[in-house]
Amino acid sequence: MTTSCTLNEFELLEGTTTQNLFIHLTPIIICVGLLGNILTIYVFIITDLKRQSVSILTIALAIVDSLVLLVPVLFLWLENLLKRELTDASPFWCRTHGFFDLTFTCCSSWLMICIAFERFCAVWFPHRHKVSFTHRKIFFLVLGILFSATIISTWFIFVVKMILKTRPANIIQHTSTLSLKSPLKNTSENFSFSPPRQIPFGNQSLVSYFKCDVYDDNLYDSMGMVSVVLNYFLPFIFVLLLNSTIIYRLCNRGIVELTSSITVTLILVCLVHLFCTLPFQCWWIYYEIPDQTGDCLWLKNKLTWRTITFTIRNINYMANFFLYSCSSALFRYELKGLILLWLLPHERYQSYRYRRQSLYDNIQQNVSLVRLIMRRLSRTPEYLNDGVIANHVGGAGVDDDHVANI
Repeated sequence: MTTSCTLNEFELLEGTTTQNLFIHLTPIIICVGLLGNILTIYVFIITDLKRQSVSILTIALAIVDSLVLLVPVLFLWLENLLKRELTDASPFWCRTHGFFDLTFTCCSSWLMICIAFERFCAVWFPHRHKVSFTHRKIFFLVLGILFSATIISTWFIFVVKMILKTRPANIIQHTSTLSLKSPLKNTSENFSFSPPRQIPFGNQSLVSYFKCDVYDDNLYDSMGMVSVVLNYFLPFIFVLLLNSTIIYRLCNRGIVELTSSITVTLILVCLVHLFCTLPFQCWWIYYEIPDQTGDCLWLKNKLTWRTITFTIRNINYMANFFLYSCSSALFRYELKGLILLWLLPHERYQSYRYRRQSLYDNIQQNVSLVRLIMRRLSRTPEYLNDGVIANHVGGAGVDDDHVANI
């Protein structure tokens, strides 16, 4: 017969390197992520980037990522900082703390699928892309994702509630039994927010208190696994497949503007999403392994890996602004213009006007008409990988564009 661990989560991880990194790194992720997402929204709304239909998806993604950092991530960080379970403070937070995390992460993952699919159609079916992905259609698509994610995540509200529990009065609250149920919620016993009431029971008095807990373990485990599949596994597969086909298509074309192509930028965003969410998915598989020993070391390993993978997952909600800035010269140019308008309210900056720019002219270079025509024709199979375009009609070649007469 095995004995259960009598230490709670905060005691198991107290003083460890993992816990210290989580406490010190999480506020940096939250602050930098919120600032970056706000700047991203501002750039895609004010500048000519809003003309791109995919801008609605990037704006919605930045809003959802900010909500993930602002509600569930901040909530869990406060619990670890205060070493208290805030879910026991009120029935509202008890029922909704996991609901918010499930809803926002589901929206973020499926918005990433929409971005990957939009780029897939832009690369493989460019003649249908403008008709299929209008601003109006994408706006209603975003509303549909938000509504669906909300409905799918409502199960959490019905499987947790404030439960009245009792314990012997002579048991110290720090020696409560750890019962790990979810990465979104600690279910270790903590009596800080529930004023105990002593009830005489024979020769021993019992203390009653309210605890946020799961009242149906089987339903919770089954619905939790369904949510993990919908929020992480399926989006991971779809985004991976769509981006693989996009990269294959771009390689066959033989021409990719790494410093200007919005397709390359969004591919990079999708790949970072895949790498950041994969460890958290693997942790869920590790979490499902049953513990038959009751050893505190086993529980400590689970909590340690949960903290590490959860932190890596949160980096995904902070990184998009830096990915846009590093991979898109047009985004950097527009962002620089907005910063100059804000910091230097000079007359010449007040007369600054944003204009629509070509994806091949985002650094204000003079591009000739022949160059634009050749880039358009380079989408055909006649474009060779060595940078030479065949001119079957015997037209004159342009040296700057590596055009040769054949």
